[in-house]
Amino acid sequence: MLVSRYAAFVESSDVSKATPEARFDIALYGLVGEVGSLVAALKKRLLSVGRRNWNVPNAEIVEELGDCLWYTFAISAATGQSSGFVVSDIISLVAEIADDGPRAGRIRDILGDDAVRFVAEAPGFIERWSDGDATLDDYRRLAFLTARTKDDQLVEVCLAVLQQLTAELLRTKLPALEKELNHRLPDRNVEALLGETIWHIAALASLYGLALNDVAEQNVSKLERRFGRSHPTPLPDRDRPCSEQLPRQFEVSFVTVGPGRSRMYMDGRQLGDDLTDNAYAEDGYRFHDVLHLALAAKLGWSPVLRKLMGRKRRSDVRLDEIEDGARAMIVEETVIKAIHAEGLRIAALSAPTGSGDGIPLVTNGRDIPFAFLKRLESLVSGLEADRNRYWEWEDVIVAGFDLFHRLRRHGRGTVSIDVDARTLTFSTDVFLDAKGSCAGIGTASASIGERGQKISVASLPAPANEVRPEILDAAKLAVLRSLALDVEHRAEIEVVGWRNGILDVKAAGVARDEMWRRGIFVFRATCADVGEDAIVTTFAIAD
Repeated sequence: MLVSRYAAFVESSDVSKATPEARFDIALYGLVGEVGSLVAALKKRLLSVGRRNWNVPNAEIVEELGDCLWYTFAISAATGQSSGFVVSDIISLVAEIADDGPRAGRIRDILGDDAVRFVAEAPGFIERWSDGDATLDDYRRLAFLTARTKDDQLVEVCLAVLQQLTAELLRTKLPALEKELNHRLPDRNVEALLGETIWHIAALASLYGLALNDVAEQNVSKLERRFGRSHPTPLPDRDRPCSEQLPRQFEVSFVTVGPGRSRMYMDGRQLGDDLTDNAYAEDGYRFHDVLHLALAAKLGWSPVLRKLMGRKRRSDVRLDEIEDGARAMIVEETVIKAIHAEGLRIAALSAPTGSGDGIPLVTNGRDIPFAFLKRLESLVSGLEADRNRYWEWEDVIVAGFDLFHRLRRHGRGTVSIDVDARTLTFSTDVFLDAKGSCAGIGTASASIGERGQKISVASLPAPANEVRPEILDAAKLAVLRSLALDVEHRAEIEVVGWRNGILDVKAAGVARDEMWRRGIFVFRATCADVGEDAIVTTFAIAD
């Protein structure tokens, strides 16, 4: 991979550009963290397989090398240097070897013919870099000629020096007083430090038989899966009959039907069983089904919803067994529990003291660690969801937790899903056209004659703030009477909307408890003109 191309990729994929005042710090601390992860990966390899097989790389080593490389270029870009540190390192090495002093002589003695070869080949690399034609592997091969130690001993040197280099880079953050009083590390310019950093990254790649081009390509592929927001992954059921596809547009309503108990409805019928938190402390997990909806909307994947909706792909026995079967549903529930646990962890890190447990769990996708997205990828390995990119999983988490928080706050709401558009929208309105038995009837009247306007059922709009106050008061009173409650409880009833003969009712206190006790979850209503009065009749529907 061309040095210039990789530098351009890092520039384009650096989301911290949106906060230029923090860009350098983000890249610096990123490199510090990734060097630590690289040290852990390499030491794990050295200690677990023994010195004899120390130089056999694994995926973790390749990934950590790529991450260190990215942050090295990101620091350079944040300081306006682009990839200049790469060629500066070669120029510095030439000067170091060609110097007349005893140190240079000692280095030439150690390097032998490699020193001669390096000095001879360096001008060609510098020219290619100037023309934009030098590759990362050109640099790796040339720079490795200056390695003064070999094999696993050089690995130890690289780890030690990389940690020292990050400490020197962090020194740039010290105030002037501390720099004056603390001389344990030198003050060197960032370009020189980055040049030495990439040298040791490239040396490690050489020691493990890795081309730096390949390390960079894998790094690009990984980051594009998260930040390359191009077209979403095609829907996995796009080629199936309509009856075996997840609905492309649908609505799901959530209602609270008892203390800590919620229920989902779709097309007037209950979707799944009643849910509780299944926990000692109330944490709202009963609303976790909204994360299933987020998976369906953002990925087009949810074996659990397929079963609940009767959309399993039964015409293909193998597909039905593997992708829509019990194991896939268990995987999905595991994914959602993992997402919820990670959300709690992230929220705990950022929540102010004493904020309680009602805060949103994840509001910024950048808070989601790469490691967690990879964990989700591993959980769905072998299933159709493993084709989805990291940014799509990020969208699932952020959108899902936004809805989860709203449902916890309101205890109810309707989620509209558009799978084609990959969107979810939320409304606190709930209009359930669901069947049940009549558990109570209430009637109330409102005088409308003096207004000179008659009211009919068809003329009643959905929002309550557009319904005449007299009608609204009559509807509240009729609801109370259908619950067999006195007028003193009127303040506990709010009629939010009235659509197609269904009232959207919010209840509190005794009125809510009575609804829960009697299993009432829907109020149907009629409104008729009788002389100068409007007669509102409500029917409390129970399951």
